[in-house]
Amino acid sequence: MHDIVVIGASAGGVEAVKQLTAQLSANLQAAVFITLHVAPDSSGLLANILNRNSRLPAHQAADAEPIKPGVIYVAQPDRHMLLEGDRVRVVRGPKHNRHRPAIDLLFRTAAQNFGERVIGVVLTGFLDDGSSGLLAIHNAGGATIVQNPEDAEAASMPLNALQQVQPDYCVPLSEIGGLINQLTSGEARPMAPRVASNHKPKLEVNRAQTAFTCPDCHGTIWEVNENGEMRYECRVGHTYSPEGMSQAEDEDVERSLWVALRTLEESAALDERLAEVAGERKRSNAYKLFHDKAEQRRQHASVLREFLVGAKRRPTQADGSQEATEEFEHVS
Repeated sequence: MHDIVVIGASAGGVEAVKQLTAQLSANLQAAVFITLHVAPDSSGLLANILNRNSRLPAHQAADAEPIKPGVIYVAQPDRHMLLEGDRVRVVRGPKHNRHRPAIDLLFRTAAQNFGERVIGVVLTGFLDDGSSGLLAIHNAGGATIVQNPEDAEAASMPLNALQQVQPDYCVPLSEIGGLINQLTSGEARPMAPRVASNHKPKLEVNRAQTAFTCPDCHGTIWEVNENGEMRYECRVGHTYSPEGMSQAEDEDVERSLWVALRTLEESAALDERLAEVAGERKRSNAYKLFHDKAEQRRQHASVLREFLVGAKRRPTQADGSQEATEEFEHVS
């Protein structure tokens, strides 16, 4: 029987989880956990929003509270929600894919503790948070559901999940709640971690040190392969999916280029001022030297600015979080 349901969403996620939870049966014999990407300073009113339409009670998860069936637990802003034994854990912890709360962390701990009893659901959002966690659920024998990308407000998360996992179901949002009702129907059972059996898949974890550095703390990065799931982790625990790591590197490159642009423009301004001083003192050679340097740096800065302003950027996870947050505040 499936009695643990974990749901992840980002951009467009407020409306999506509101619709999904409204479909859930009042007699649902499962605990439901929702992680939505929101800004750290978000008002955290998602549980109140869900309670307007849901037949199940929803509240923000508290650290160490017991897991109970028929309850919706919502991740707090700027806190990870994970499952440990028969309790919910709410911790700050290092960011995953530069997010806190992170979907992958909820999914992965659910798979580790409850195995085949888990239903994992990936909804609308940008980039790929949730994909590797959904694979962990799949590998542990749980059920996997992905919102049809054509039905999602932001298709990236469902598309990436479909590339990473062959899910059990890929259906429109309007069908997911009913599907969860069917999968969880049956006799209730106590909430306790899955007991290992002789048929439990062997856990294979390979770690290899890389030449990369962590985009958040600049520490050493390891490449981790766990039962087909690939991710990058640093010593303190910052974690990235392959696409998340690539996106973080892109952001670091852009940040460095803006710093270079500022330095070029400041240097050009300084050289121009030195040229003025040399002119006032009738030092023609010095004037020409500083003036030429200023012109050269202005040209370099102009080229760099044109590149930065004109470059097309793909939507980032941060963009997705902001969009989700704006929608969150609007709905609330």
